[in-house]
Amino acid sequence: MQSLLKYSLFIFGLYATISSCKKDELNTNTNSQITINRDTLWFDTVFTNINSTAPKSVNKQILVYNPYDQRIKTSIRLGGGSNSHFRLNVDGEAGSSFSDIELYPNDSIFLFVEVHPDPNNNSPDFNPLIIRDSILFNTNGNESKTMLIGWGQDAHYIFRDSIETDTTWSNNKLPIVVYGYCYVKPGVNLTIEEGMNIHFAPRSWLFVEGKIDIKGKVDNPVLMQGDRLQPSWEEESGQWGGIWISHPSYDNTIEHAIIKNGTVGVYCDSVPGDENKRNVTINKTMIRNMSFDGISGKGSTIHVQNSVSTNCGRFTFLAANGGNYTLLHNTFYTGRRDFSRREPTFAYLNRRRDEFGSILETYDIQFYFVNNIIDGVLSETEIGEDIDYSRVITPSVVDYNLIKTNKAIYTGSGSSNIINASAKFKDSYNFNFDLDTLSAAKDMAFPLNPSIDNDFLNRARIGNADLGAYESQF
Repeated sequence: MQSLLKYSLFIFGLYATISSCKKDELNTNTNSQITINRDTLWFDTVFTNINSTAPKSVNKQILVYNPYDQRIKTSIRLGGGSNSHFRLNVDGEAGSSFSDIELYPNDSIFLFVEVHPDPNNNSPDFNPLIIRDSILFNTNGNESKTMLIGWGQDAHYIFRDSIETDTTWSNNKLPIVVYGYCYVKPGVNLTIEEGMNIHFAPRSWLFVEGKIDIKGKVDNPVLMQGDRLQPSWEEESGQWGGIWISHPSYDNTIEHAIIKNGTVGVYCDSVPGDENKRNVTINKTMIRNMSFDGISGKGSTIHVQNSVSTNCGRFTFLAANGGNYTLLHNTFYTGRRDFSRREPTFAYLNRRRDEFGSILETYDIQFYFVNNIIDGVLSETEIGEDIDYSRVITPSVVDYNLIKTNKAIYTGSGSSNIINASAKFKDSYNFNFDLDTLSAAKDMAFPLNPSIDNDFLNRARIGNADLGAYESQF
């Protein structure tokens, strides 16, 4: 019995010794990874009137865990280094970079993180609207990270939120920054007054099932763009989503706005209901640098006049799945060659096809396209159509437009379209779509009733008006 007891104690001691030795070993396996409890850390405080010597945010923490029965080492650093707006504290030591931080077997450490913006410094290079960085971990050659996101300037931030009562955004208040989405609920009105600056983070949208009324002025437009304000990002497409209008939304208005650098400027999806109601009226507005479409409607009722849609990766204007579309005195033009664009800049269709080109469904469509410029850099045509004419509601007209195309349907008997002549804009590269003295679009407009007496810049249309959104002043 005593021998058995001694043997058991020996085995237990041997196991404890081996186990202890194993725990003292350093894990250098290149397949080993530490565990981090957060992939993203948010700092969603608006920073105002903060003493510059005090922390600029609440202190947040990340748990870093070693899941192994051996010690392991990891290196930790801020992606932005010492220039980062964020600060780290690891085991009581502050800094931006830490090497060979040791975690004991099945143990963990806390990382404490602060963000230090200056809400009163609005320099886009020093203090962006949304501060982004990351904590980078290197463990035995394996990289992992936690994203850091914080609000940087004194602004009103909307973080995946809804507007549930009638609301006005006015220019005597802070700029608006949308992260994720801002959703206007059915029955709710959002009014956006002149001079408002509205910024959107990547993949962020203004979703509308209620109603929006954008009320800019010619000398004080509403500006909607991404959240990156550095000059190098000033005209880069695809920085945010766009305005998405959906059922049961009607009677939306957009006037004197600049909507730029998104994915889709204004999108109306299939909106069943009263055909006599417009889903949106767009007037004296410029939509530019969209990675996808400028204005896009699907089974919608859209009225656009005196507006510009330019430099879009796919269509400056698209009418799909039928609908009712009125376009008067607009300029649709894509001059950028860095888009790998094969489709024309302007298209309308009432057929829906599958991926093999077979027709799946047709829709009623009505269109009135008069006094527009449809132009671009494609060699053959900048207008496309896929129309079942048995479902075209009369009157439907495409006339008195300047169109770059080789299609005979726009030059038939009685047509007053101007085909393949140069619009000759003064400076389309800098978004000045005034017409040169030699432009073929000068004095060629059809006299509308009711007339459109002013152009994109509120200048009088005099005598024989010009095609497009701009009226020449000579």
